[in-house]
Amino acid sequence: MWKYIIILILLCSSCIEEYSPDISKYENVLVVDGKLTNLPGPYMVKLSRSYRYEQNVGQPVSGAQIKIIDNEGLEEVLKETDKGVYVTTDSSFTGIAGKSYKLQIIIEDEVFESEMETLIPPVQIDSVFWEHIKVNKQNDAIQLLVATHDPNNKTRYYGWDYYDTWKYLVPIDDSDHPDRREGYASSTNYNFYIASTINRHADIIERQPLLLIGEDINKLHLRYSILVTQYAYSEKAFKYLKDLVSLNQNQGSLFDPIPYSLTGNIKCVSDRNLPILGYFIVAGASEKRIFIDRSELPEEYRPVSGFEDCDLELVFVRLEFKDNVRMDHRVDSLMNKGYEIFKEALEIGSGGNRVHVYLAKKRCFDSRASGTNIKPDFWID
Repeated sequence: MWKYIIILILLCSSCIEEYSPDISKYENVLVVDGKLTNLPGPYMVKLSRSYRYEQNVGQPVSGAQIKIIDNEGLEEVLKETDKGVYVTTDSSFTGIAGKSYKLQIIIEDEVFESEMETLIPPVQIDSVFWEHIKVNKQNDAIQLLVATHDPNNKTRYYGWDYYDTWKYLVPIDDSDHPDRREGYASSTNYNFYIASTINRHADIIERQPLLLIGEDINKLHLRYSILVTQYAYSEKAFKYLKDLVSLNQNQGSLFDPIPYSLTGNIKCVSDRNLPILGYFIVAGASEKRIFIDRSELPEEYRPVSGFEDCDLELVFVRLEFKDNVRMDHRVDSLMNKGYEIFKEALEIGSGGNRVHVYLAKKRCFDSRASGTNIKPDFWID
């Protein structure tokens, strides 16, 4: 979810003395990203190392022993399924509202533990809805929003993320494979959204913006679905996430905060002086899914199909090339441009025998090139 960057080089103009803060002890720091909710698992914890500004990614940390321990001493062991990725294996294990949990990580002789975090009861989402807006004179967009409230006025600190899926049709129909015409794609969401009602009398959020879908994206061209997950955070977790959002939005200035200034809930219990980054989130969570059909949207909102660059090329190849049609220079030229052959047909007639070769970019005739041709279990047409 989150990226932590240790800024080691600050560039200043020639008339200003260069400033190089001593943050060497925050190089190669363990970074923890984990979350536990009441929704069905598996739950995931990711371990990596902090990295220099000029590097692209932190190195994953393998070989750790990880447990989630509740306030009654019950333990759930996580298994490493990929480098630095650890998941719960007991399908019956879920977080329970009112109980407290901590994360324990052992890496060689170092022991890390989070503070005990109580799982706040989830609050149901009232609605997920959309509005048509004008971005500018030329462009329209659809804004997705969420509304919620806690009638007990106890939650106050909220967060959201989402997983969206959309249906599409490839423009070229391959009659030999009709099952490849229809496809479904999903996006990976790296964003999260937070809001608080602490300064309001009632614990109500009426219009929390989520994603904005412009006309240059094909998500709403046919049919679209979004699953929104809402989290009820503790005050401390919310403050951490708020600081993290501020940090990610303001990187690049000499006076911007740097990641190690974030105070998480994880400490090294075997060496109190050893720094660690990250937070073990424990939160009550609820979900709500909606569908949006293109027919529901205003006519002035005209999203792209995503296949505007698709065209079909038909090449007539001499019969002597039928075993290697790429010997035809036109076929070879198109294939060098990324076209693929998806159908060949032999024509026999008075005008002479030849092979019809149909070519197009794969994504234009095979829905699997842009997603999957398997309809999701949750999909409703």
